[in-house]
Amino acid sequence: MAIIKWNESYNLNIKIIDEQHKKLVDMINEFYLEIQNKSSNELIGDLIKKMKEYISFHFKTEEELLERSGYKNLLEHKVKHKEFTDKVANLEERFLNGRMVLSFEITNFLKDWLITHIQKSDKDYVSSVLN
Repeated sequence: MAIIKWNESYNLNIKIIDEQHKKLVDMINEFYLEIQNKSSNELIGDLIKKMKEYISFHFKTEEELLERSGYKNLLEHKVKHKEFTDKVANLEERFLNGRMVLSFEITNFLKDWLITHIQKSDKDYVSSVLN
């Protein structure tokens, strides 16, 4: 069972960003499934690493797009990305050092942040990019 079901309201109508957001949803759902299946810590750690790498790739893509479009709140958006990246790195470190028993904390954080970020922060830049 998926923890996030893609909803058309998440679409920004910016193809590359929508595709990347869908990929992130798929990755979070895969992570959640592996946690439910009580997969090995090694596999869970690998999935966290892959998500972290993909998130960095996505943020780079998004920030370059916003820079090209002259988005006025780019710096604020970058700060939000940095805060998120730092939090994911902290969660990964805690997991790898055995200080986090429940990987559900990571799943819930990723899910809540992604949906909120898409529906608020990302929707704010759509008109700038599409014009």
